[in-house]
Amino acid sequence: MNTPTAETLMTAAVRQLDPAPPAELTDAQRERAEAVFARIVATPAEGGVPVEPVRPRRRRRLLVGLGLAGATGVVVPALLVGGGGAYGSWTPEPETLTGTAAARAGDVCRTSHAFPDARERVVVAERRGEWTYVLLSGPAGEATCLMPEEMVERGVRSVDDDYFGSYDADPPAAPVVAAGDIEETGAMSGSTDEGWFTWTAGFVGKDVTAVTVHASSGLDIEASVVGDRFAAWWPGVPPSSANPDDSWSFTVHLADGTSRDITQ
Repeated sequence: MNTPTAETLMTAAVRQLDPAPPAELTDAQRERAEAVFARIVATPAEGGVPVEPVRPRRRRRLLVGLGLAGATGVVVPALLVGGGGAYGSWTPEPETLTGTAAARAGDVCRTSHAFPDARERVVVAERRGEWTYVLLSGPAGEATCLMPEEMVERGVRSVDDDYFGSYDADPPAAPVVAAGDIEETGAMSGSTDEGWFTWTAGFVGKDVTAVTVHASSGLDIEASVVGDRFAAWWPGVPPSSANPDDSWSFTVHLADGTSRDITQ
């Protein structure tokens, strides 16, 4: 006698909730189901779960973050059927936040990470559509936050916020970057209810005025360049059998009007 596994029991329960007859999934539907399933099983609780890198790129890490605290069998069918958006308000060009706006976004990010004081300074703060990205750096390490605009406006994170945060207690030392060059020091992928995303960050050398990121999906993303740092994030899809990996390259724009392509 075969004992049913948890997977077969869940599959049977989900099928009973669906009145539609069995049907063959299209490639697009199968890819979406794989993506949602990966997000569910990767994160059993609120917050990020670090795993090993999925590709040998310098300082690039894969981190899946999806708030599913308290999820039950009732929630699973809703996630499988409903899914989320794809950052519909996202823009390839950032709105760089400065002054009070940058300080406010930094405070919300800092509080979300429970930093005890304000020594972690705002390195990059940008807005793309209805989402704000912040990179903090200080004695306790480096942290990033991807936050919906309503969370920043409210000034505090609530349990219902569709928020993503990451923290590195041992970031790499600031590299010596040659003039006209860049050094990517961190990259990560994760997800919110809106979908999968990737971010990259690093340092720029003298005379670098702008950085364009070319994602393998075809997106061209204008990075934020503030001082000697750069950062950018963009929507994407999680690794799957149909999409085993993602990659990107850079175009560096210089003060003299020239540009050069870089692959790291």
